[in-house]
Amino acid sequence: MKVMLLMWSDGSYAGGGTADDYAAWADYETLLKREEVFVESGQFADAGESLSIKTALTLPDSTAGKTTPLQTSENSALVGYYVLECPSRAEAVRFARLAPLYGSVEIRELAEY
Repeated sequence: MKVMLLMWSDGSYAGGGTADDYAAWADYETLLKREEVFVESGQFADAGESLSIKTALTLPDSTAGKTTPLQTSENSALVGYYVLECPSRAEAVRFARLAPLYGSVEIRELAEY
């Protein structure tokens, strides 16, 4: 099964950007590759520039396409993602729990057509 792990920081970690932080993420990615589940990953830019867009189907009047700042809880931030090819949901959970992240990991199965 192909899954996306959405990495949500809870804002409780004051550090970040140190050599140790980067090493922890490099070690995590090395593990995923060694276990042959890694497909791709990415890090999101600062959420300050993120937008939420209502589509024309949602708001068919003149407000469709209006941009508004992305609404998130006060301290949480979507910071990155991994796409994995896992043999089971249990394995996806196992890899999510190993992420070097102060926060939570949302696991979403990707539809395959």
